[in-house]
Amino acid sequence: MKEFTDLIETIDKILNNCKWSCRQNLKSLQPYLLEEVHEVIEAIDQDLDEPIIEELGDMLYTLLFCAKIAQMDKRFGLTSILSNINEKLIRRHPHVFDNLKVSSVEEIAENWQKIKKRESKGVVSGISKNLPSLARAQKILHRLKINGFPVKSELLPLDTEEQIANSLIDVLLTADSKGVDVEGALRRKLTHLQGQFKS
Repeated sequence: MKEFTDLIETIDKILNNCKWSCRQNLKSLQPYLLEEVHEVIEAIDQDLDEPIIEELGDMLYTLLFCAKIAQMDKRFGLTSILSNINEKLIRRHPHVFDNLKVSSVEEIAENWQKIKKRESKGVVSGISKNLPSLARAQKILHRLKINGFPVKSELLPLDTEEQIANSLIDVLLTADSKGVDVEGALRRKLTHLQGQFKS
């Protein structure tokens, strides 16, 4: 794809000619990665093509920039990243690449989780500690639930911090069973409320 090649060439030129860019490393780029992800999410919430295109472009640039920095540091390159994700996608889609017969979307999701479980070091491994707390909690609870761990609580009324936390767990489990992204739902609700109270 010519546009992709052009972008790689542009990034190479920036790294060769911009003193700020060539001094960056993966750790110094962490804040930019986080910022770009949040800006993409905000653009998607707005549901307008132009901001989504712009923010996805910014995020893609930041990801490719990280890959080029790693290559300059002689750690790994873009080809390693592309090969790794390509192999993972093929491995986790046996119904597409390995003639596995499936009868429903739910079965596809179940197979995905089984494959991830085989590849992981624990039931809740691979869930980032840097996720927002609600999103992290929902992912952990989902993993525990599908792996047969008892996670439902019975504590009411809400008199203590622990009881309140257990009540929140119940809400998250309900949301998970309904396929609701709690973090996104809460974010959109808060954005709506903020819009109502603008001066």
